[in-house]
Amino acid sequence: MYQALKALGRETELVVYPSEYHGFSTPSHIADRLARYLAWYNHYVKGDSTPASLPQDTSKLYKTAN
Repeated sequence: MYQALKALGRETELVVYPSEYHGFSTPSHIADRLARYLAWYNHYVKGDSTPASLPQDTSKLYKTAN
């Protein structure tokens, strides 16, 4: 999907989480993925002017489980 969107010249982003596949198990990865989903929906569905992608450092967006 990523390659197809890039080939069409569409704005896209590929995020790879270490040691994760389709079912995530690391709490910080789950939180990061959810924050990215919400940012995308807010931008493209709700029409919010904030960017659809998150900054590189998303550690301040969620708490990690210890």
